[in-house]
Amino acid sequence: MLKWMPVMSKLCSSCTIEDKPDDPDAEARVNSVRGLISVCETLTASFDQLSNGDSLYAYIKDYVMRALFRALDDYAVDNRGDVGSWVREAAMDALVRCMFILCKRDIVALRAVSATGHDSELGDMEVNASSTAYRLFDSGIAQDLVAGIAKQAVEKIDKIREIAIKTLQRILYHQEHLIPFIPHRELLEEIIPNSRDLEWAVPTVSYPRLVKLLQVSYYSKSVLSGLVISTGGLQESLKKASMSALVGYLQDSDINTNCEGKSREYLLSCDLLWGLQHYQKCDRVITPMFKTIEALFSKKVFLNKEGYSEFYSGLVDSVSSELKGSKDFTKLCAGLSILGYISSESDGTCTKAFSQLLTFLGHRYPKIRKAAADQVYLVLLQNDDLIVSENMDKAQELLAETCWEGDVEEARRRRSEINEMAGFRVTTSQKSGKQETRTVAASTDENRSYSSLVDFSGY
Repeated sequence: MLKWMPVMSKLCSSCTIEDKPDDPDAEARVNSVRGLISVCETLTASFDQLSNGDSLYAYIKDYVMRALFRALDDYAVDNRGDVGSWVREAAMDALVRCMFILCKRDIVALRAVSATGHDSELGDMEVNASSTAYRLFDSGIAQDLVAGIAKQAVEKIDKIREIAIKTLQRILYHQEHLIPFIPHRELLEEIIPNSRDLEWAVPTVSYPRLVKLLQVSYYSKSVLSGLVISTGGLQESLKKASMSALVGYLQDSDINTNCEGKSREYLLSCDLLWGLQHYQKCDRVITPMFKTIEALFSKKVFLNKEGYSEFYSGLVDSVSSELKGSKDFTKLCAGLSILGYISSESDGTCTKAFSQLLTFLGHRYPKIRKAAADQVYLVLLQNDDLIVSENMDKAQELLAETCWEGDVEEARRRRSEINEMAGFRVTTSQKSGKQETRTVAASTDENRSYSSLVDFSGY
């Protein structure tokens, strides 16, 4: 085994949080990232540039870059806050330095090949752009690199956004090497000019520019997964600026997606479904994504239009899966609101969404039962096809008069009545005498459930 390999391997494993999500030592991961890139630079500087070190460069491409990309996805949080941001900041710098190592090696290899022909007088930039063969830094790495850093450029921490954009400027406008294989370089240079005048940490400056990356399929999914952290986050000013930029992008007729005539709304809906699948059960992303979708629905995005049945159906499936067993009050309320919006649509999916919404009338948390009842009432006011007309008044009266924050068994009986009015099959089972004696215990459990919800919500 090569002498450097055990050291590099240990550093690669130490700089990521994978398989140890509760690891509190963010400083160790930061130092591992910094140490890893320093070792790479020291080792590559000591090798003869023409003949030696092929195994080292291959290791950097296949293992070091992969470890650094994982470090770029470090979102560890402790009582100090988002300590994972320290690791992400170090990873962005290390990835760019690693990129330079691979690009320099490519230039040397290409020069060696060119020397046998007629291109020996080409400069570094011309050599780097002249061939696609003999590449360590390839199109896949270029795409992942820009997409990963662009994701950081739209997230919630001002400092990280500014560092990410300056990192992209280092990639796009490097003085010595033209970094090859960057998809849609012209658009990137238009969005991120080589200028120090723009205050990238200011949300109203950065977001209107960066949301335009959603039109590029190479970057849209990564950018969206970062953007929803801002649009669905807790910081009001950041939420307002990012959501305004997103809605402005959707309404901007000057932006051409070049995707076979598909609208920006449709492409966004596809990316949202991808995000819901990719980050399944990851509340850090799913909850703000739900809140983002809820906010977009409130602005009539995706609503009252044809062609979104698949989006609605996928959304209902995701909401049903995510809310099952959840104690996150914010997530539950956002999910109920989404089901309410879809239920109000005159679409084939509305019945499916309405059925799911009704199940929450018997939820163990009183506040959630009440929120679900409010949503059901609003839905019935907007969509009179869900319950036959002769039962509509009775259903609305039942919703209005029932104390949904009271006894859970009473709420579930009322829910069964509404299900029957809506024509949904209700499975009932006869309770034995032994089960009847557990009513008081169930009520006590309900109080404990409510207490757990209050504790979770931080009140």
